[in-house]
Amino acid sequence: MREIIINCIEGTALVIIALRSDIRSYKIKNKIILTFIVIGVLTNSITHGYEGFIDSFLGVIIPLLLLFILYALKMLGAGDIKLFSALGAVFGAKYIFEILAYSFIAGGIIALILILARKNAKDRILHLYNYLKSLILTFRILPYMEFDNKNDSGKFPFAYAVFFGTIVFILGAMLKYSQA
Repeated sequence: MREIIINCIEGTALVIIALRSDIRSYKIKNKIILTFIVIGVLTNSITHGYEGFIDSFLGVIIPLLLLFILYALKMLGAGDIKLFSALGAVFGAKYIFEILAYSFIAGGIIALILILARKNAKDRILHLYNYLKSLILTFRILPYMEFDNKNDSGKFPFAYAVFFGTIVFILGAMLKYSQA
């Protein structure tokens, strides 16, 4: 029980710091990521020994492998993937899939709210259609979006989604372990 509380405190600190960094600069600094990877691996190694180290290490690797294609397509930034890896170090491989799922659901909800608020559903659907058409006709993978273009109305800092997804996971974990 105590270990999950420590992980939840570390995870909460990580997503708050990462969100702040992403809002300010559209980047999540490597020193934030590396600090929490080290903290996560050390905490899990101390609390669970060799199994904790392996779980934490796999938690770092799994998001890199799973999300690389989204990075290659410029649908997700490298900082977002590294943030998932740091969360994997903190919570371990057994929980990173759940955090990923909650985060992508949160991202979908945020995107839908933004589309409704900005009233640009037609533009976003047309952008996706043209992207997929180009991909199929040319067999060339082009960037879905340009991360440097801050005026693109079709994007938002994905750290918001990771923040909300992680907080939902943490609340669920705390609730589950408080009932045990």
